[in-house]
Amino acid sequence: MIGTSHRRQTLRALVAAALAVCAAGPLAAQAGPEARVGDEVRVSASGAGTVRGELVLVRNDSLYVRPGASRAVAVPLAAVQRIEVRHRRVWVLGVFLGVGIGAPAGAASGYLLGRFAEGGPRGCGDDCGLLPAMGTAGGLLAGTVLGAIIGGSSPGGRWVPAARPGGDGVALSLGTKL
Repeated sequence: MIGTSHRRQTLRALVAAALAVCAAGPLAAQAGPEARVGDEVRVSASGAGTVRGELVLVRNDSLYVRPGASRAVAVPLAAVQRIEVRHRRVWVLGVFLGVGIGAPAGAASGYLLGRFAEGGPRGCGDDCGLLPAMGTAGGLLAGTVLGAIIGGSSPGGRWVPAARPGGDGVALSLGTKL
């Protein structure tokens, strides 16, 4: 009897944990964030192809996207198949990514250059391994600095699916008089 109740409690705890995990994640019926004026968007529409640029105006029947420095292009909402919004990465994450790539690359290239300059065990004399060690340290420093500069100045980003502005939702309003 004791074993059966313990199993039931364990099963209930596992089911509750699974339901909590499922409830915490986004539901399939939920749409992504809505595209707003000023966002960099990529709009795929039938007939117009793909238009990429800044969303400058939203009207009842059209989106207006300005690609680069040219005039705004009207895209009918009825023809829109997909909208994606570009989310830029924070510059600090770009710095960390740049350092994460630049430091190992610099250290490895510095080590290889030091090994090549040393000429093997016969040509180094009493200081075998000094040039690879100095090359590794110098390459690590150079890779870290350059990676931080390049990563911080161009942090990048990703495209995230978005809901149509003024989408196909339903609004409900309740009012009471006192």
